[in-house]
Amino acid sequence: MTTSPTTEGTRDVPVQVFEKFLNALAGAGVSAEVVAQLRKALLEEQAFTEHALKAAVLGEDPLP
Repeated sequence: MTTSPTTEGTRDVPVQVFEKFLNALAGAGVSAEVVAQLRKALLEEQAFTEHALKAAVLGEDPLP
């Protein structure tokens, strides 16, 4: 089993980058719903496919 290269108490770099991106979107006036959907796709589900991101941004229903 491998361990995460992060130290305890610090988040990994991709999470930090996504958080900064999502905060910038919110600050730029992007709707809270879109930001929440992107947060769910990027951070919770870690879904980085084109379809997942389109679903988050455009509200399209993801295919099974």
